[in-house]
Amino acid sequence: MTEVSSTSATGSTIGSSVLTALDIGSGLDSSKLAFDLSNAEKVPKEASLNRQITESETSVSGYALLSYQVDLLKANFEALNDADELATATGSSTNSSAVSFSSLSGTAVSGDYDLTVTQLAESQRTISDQFASTTSVLNGGTAFTLSLATGATEQGTYNQALTQASLRTALASGSITLSDGVNSFTVSQAQVNSAGGTSSGGETLADYVAAIEANKDANFLFGFAVNGTDGVTFTQTTAGTGTLASTTGTVTAGVTAATPITGVAAIYSSAVSASVTGALVVSDGSTTVTVASAAYTSVADQVAAIQAGSGYDDLAFTVAASNNNIEFTYKTTGAIATAPTLSIAGSSQTVANSTLGVTAVNSPVVTTVAISTTTPEGVVAAINEANTGVSAVLIDTGNDGTNYRIVLTGDTGSDSIFAVTSSVSDDLGFGTADNTLQAAQDAIVDFEGLTISRSSNAISDIISGATVSLSAVTTSSVRLAIVADTGTLKANVENIVTVYNALNDLYSSLGVVDPDSDSEVNGALAQDSALIRQLKSTIRTSLFADSSSGSGDITALRDLGISINKTGDLTFDETAYDSVIASSYSDVVKMLTANTSNQNLFDTADKGLAQDIVTVLDGLTNTNGVITARSTNATAAVTDYQEELATLETRIEALYQRYLGQFSVMEGMMAKMNSTKDYLTGQLENLSKAYDK
Repeated sequence: MTEVSSTSATGSTIGSSVLTALDIGSGLDSSKLAFDLSNAEKVPKEASLNRQITESETSVSGYALLSYQVDLLKANFEALNDADELATATGSSTNSSAVSFSSLSGTAVSGDYDLTVTQLAESQRTISDQFASTTSVLNGGTAFTLSLATGATEQGTYNQALTQASLRTALASGSITLSDGVNSFTVSQAQVNSAGGTSSGGETLADYVAAIEANKDANFLFGFAVNGTDGVTFTQTTAGTGTLASTTGTVTAGVTAATPITGVAAIYSSAVSASVTGALVVSDGSTTVTVASAAYTSVADQVAAIQAGSGYDDLAFTVAASNNNIEFTYKTTGAIATAPTLSIAGSSQTVANSTLGVTAVNSPVVTTVAISTTTPEGVVAAINEANTGVSAVLIDTGNDGTNYRIVLTGDTGSDSIFAVTSSVSDDLGFGTADNTLQAAQDAIVDFEGLTISRSSNAISDIISGATVSLSAVTTSSVRLAIVADTGTLKANVENIVTVYNALNDLYSSLGVVDPDSDSEVNGALAQDSALIRQLKSTIRTSLFADSSSGSGDITALRDLGISINKTGDLTFDETAYDSVIASSYSDVVKMLTANTSNQNLFDTADKGLAQDIVTVLDGLTNTNGVITARSTNATAAVTDYQEELATLETRIEALYQRYLGQFSVMEGMMAKMNSTKDYLTGQLENLSKAYDK
């Protein structure tokens, strides 16, 4: 019992004890009596609350165990939801110094591939004339611009599917006619034989292409080349749309080039008053030029003030006076997302679009680079800041610090060529033919008999799941070998069976009280059997559902040798699994992952069975999940019971003090009554003695 804190109550207790010791009170131990009476009310209620606290705390532990085991099952399925993680692959090359694998994912299929490198992808590298120092004055110190045109004009390609056998059949039946929609010509068997020096019946695709080139119309819009053993590729000789027709073989468009369109710079204009007084503010949406308040008598004066303003050169446009208008002409071509704004004396002016910007189609992208710091260092900084894909660096080619050149380097691939022109007569040597040290070109490889070209030396689209890195030209084919190991997938599937069965055992441990168990969580959730039933049903249903991305005969986990026995545990048929993997591995991958990796969860496309199960399991344990909600409620109940216990303690303490006070009063009254009794007894005894005398 808590010590008495009240001074009066303490005094009453001491007084009662003294009276009892002197045998002048009731003779009862009032302190113990008050304690016993208080406990008679406290003990059963306190025991009930402590029991409820213990049960709730045990439930919280049970929910935590369930959440952990469900999350563990979820983690095992997360190991199966990305196609490139289901297996591991190793690769080898017979000439790794020339061709190697820079990356291999789990989707790479075992196999051997032959590849010959005819040409590596290169970037254009162009140098400037020589400068005596990094700060040599260019263009007499006057600012100028460089126009940097990047990219190649794209030309359409068409492919004619034609085998050697079909070529010979066609030539034996008559000549082959080719047409570009305007011009046409024919190729006969005699011309093919003559071009290749072969007899009838021995014609090859190379003979056919040679005959085409020798006999085609001079104005024909296509050039020709053999496409491995699959046919002939036709490439437009000039940019633009086109068609190709042939009396033999299927003609399909590869890359269709759009009709070239010249880029046009957007022009905006604003009609303003010639005579104004106030501040001028011009903005392109990111850069703002503010001119302090002044009096102006003409539009030209206003334009001159803006041009002299701080930050004018950083604007995306230039300004000029045109009659009573201020015109904004953009420095680059193309559509404008944010129109310019103009404010005069705090009043926004109406800005109208007089010329729409047009982006150049199928032609190099031209960027105007303003050179305000007219030194080699300034040129390098301006080009790099323009972020065109062409980088610049200043290199001293000598030993005495007087032989500096600017080196420009583009991206690899023929589409990354660039050209530099200047707004002044001096183009710094970038236009000199001898200053182009290296031309941009594509990588060209022969892959399994198919000639392909790519803009990069890292090729990721010829072998599924693999990126091939080219380092050198080869004189013979390089054998690439991939060995895929699906052991990772098997181990993950076995882990799922183990973790699920552990969860099934946990259902029994938590849901049923075992009198022989000494576990602290034995039967922890016996009062929440509804949750156990819900989890069993939800998880089992998700595990044995059909995949949203089933493939072939593989539609669910049961097709991987997984089943459930009469006790609710999963079983794994290893023989059945091995057979399925050997015969239908790609179908298994699609069933589990929908052939996706790192797919966005908000993507509405199929995600595969593994992710579907992960989503269900996550819904049970996330912040809004049923297990989390039950745990939160149990935790709150513990807090409530503890508060009730504290309230009970306070109330019983008050009751105890009240009993003490009442018993103290009673003892005082009893003492007075005893005193009176003793007095009366003494008086009566005295009277009796007097009478006796």
